[in-house]
Amino acid sequence: MRRARRRSASVRKRRRGPRRGPRRGVAAKRARRTPVRRTAGGEMSALERERITCALSAWRGEPGKCQWCNSEIESPRRRTWCSNACSRAWQRNHIWRFARAAAKRRAKYYCERPSCTAERRDCEVNHKAARNGGGYGPGCHHHLDPDQNGLGGLEVLCRAHHREITTAQAKERAAKRRAVRESAAKETGADSASAKDSSSSTER
Repeated sequence: MRRARRRSASVRKRRRGPRRGPRRGVAAKRARRTPVRRTAGGEMSALERERITCALSAWRGEPGKCQWCNSEIESPRRRTWCSNACSRAWQRNHIWRFARAAAKRRAKYYCERPSCTAERRDCEVNHKAARNGGGYGPGCHHHLDPDQNGLGGLEVLCRAHHREITTAQAKERAAKRRAVRESAAKETGADSASAKDSSSSTER
């Protein structure tokens, strides 16, 4: 009875036809991949404009060329990068999880402060230019090295040094917010005082 049931179930599966669910493996990855395309009006997307303005990218908006090294894309299956090396280079400088891992590997998982004696792998990655609530979405703020003006870049710190920096940044932001509130309160007080003076002069 069991064999007959199993056989009948397999027959029913074959009669249903091929499975129409999502494909798996490499084919599924290719199906899920959404290449960057131009809009109906021919305008560039926000991601393409960011790649053009990126200081590390050599691409200047020419179609059919790699959006990292600006070389000709020869493979018919590729639309954005000419090779996996260019794709990984862009990821390491623009996507946080890849940039964080690359920065740790570059520092060999040690704190980059010269006098620090923290153990290996007791490290965290810090943005030299504080994000100040800007988030960790994809962008040029994840560049591994600073730009020509010395701004930006990532550094690897131990947990103690990283906590020290983030605490100082939080105090600075709190001081700025306090100063803004005090200035707003002074302005409202001055406005109310002038309004009282004007009302008293009209009553006289």
